[in-house]
Amino acid sequence: MGSRYKVLAGAAAAISVVLTGTASAAEQAPDPREWPLDAQHFDATKAWELSKGAGIVVAVVDTGVNSHHPDLTGRVLPGVDLTLGAADGQVDVSPDSHGTSVAGVIAGNGGPSGRGMSGLAPEARILPVRVSNGEGVNALPLAQGIVWAARHGAAVINVSMGMASADPQVREAVDFAESHDVVVVAAAGNAGATGNVPQYPAAFRGVVAVAGSDRSGAPWVHSESGPFVSLSAPATGIWSVKSGGGYLTADGTSYAAPYVAATAALLRAKYPRETASQIISRLVGSADRPRHSAGRDDRFGFGIVDPVKALEAPTPSAASDPLKVPPAKASGTARAVGSSSSAFPIAGVVGGGAAAAAAATFVVVRRRSARPRTDPPR
Repeated sequence: MGSRYKVLAGAAAAISVVLTGTASAAEQAPDPREWPLDAQHFDATKAWELSKGAGIVVAVVDTGVNSHHPDLTGRVLPGVDLTLGAADGQVDVSPDSHGTSVAGVIAGNGGPSGRGMSGLAPEARILPVRVSNGEGVNALPLAQGIVWAARHGAAVINVSMGMASADPQVREAVDFAESHDVVVVAAAGNAGATGNVPQYPAAFRGVVAVAGSDRSGAPWVHSESGPFVSLSAPATGIWSVKSGGGYLTADGTSYAAPYVAATAALLRAKYPRETASQIISRLVGSADRPRHSAGRDDRFGFGIVDPVKALEAPTPSAASDPLKVPPAKASGTARAVGSSSSAFPIAGVVGGGAAAAAAATFVVVRRRSARPRTDPPR
């Protein structure tokens, strides 16, 4: 990979456990366990000199977000729960703290000591949209969640879950969000070594589909690949907040996607007049490409996201969006990618309410994270 991905001699993949006390907010260097933020990778300290994502709302369409974790204090807005549970989305009972840990990667504030977990966009706000309890999701609540987020101020939507079918309801919801100038980011999936079946919404055209890379910049062995992949980001040994308090370490493209969503938040804060298409062009045009390729690659997409280069890149053309270029060839399930033909009405997604959600056909989600390892509270 490019110069930003320099491997330190003797760098260990295992992440050590450190216990800490309490004190003030996140202005210091990121915790060493947050290796993607170090100077050899994203160089978050330099990125934060340019933008911290202030004022940008990032929707986490997931399992809810525990707003009471100290490292998320003040970052989580009232949201919505489409699972008939908590009304505002600020509850996460998933066994792997999925939504909460994804939110931490985006907007962790370092905690009261400043030595907790820092997100890549630490001044962004999280809009929690709960569509799953952690075991599966209905297509209709997922679609409703995307539309709800677009209608309630999200500038960026992160979806770290998906399904193997190109459900027309979810396709319509993505189209709706894009028509409202929202950047939609989704995880590519973790079945790269066991079938590599395209996952949706990641495989819909226009969505920023994020594959996984490891600490050396190589493709993560379990990450899915294919012509739908837009970018890649770190997916191994990711340290983040745990819903019940403390921290966890996990692998998966569930955690790669929020690094890209956070970068989009940094860009939207620094360049508030740029459209979603221009933000996507910055992400794609500045990505750290594999040494052997000047273009895109099915494993990396256009490369590993590079927040500093994206923030420093020149203003893209207002008409440019590389993800809207039709693919050269589509086959199998991927034939539905980019299709806008559907009898599914957006009004039905938003107006169906709890009864419609309860009646929807159940779809098993292909979760994007491995079972996490729990780290003690600091």
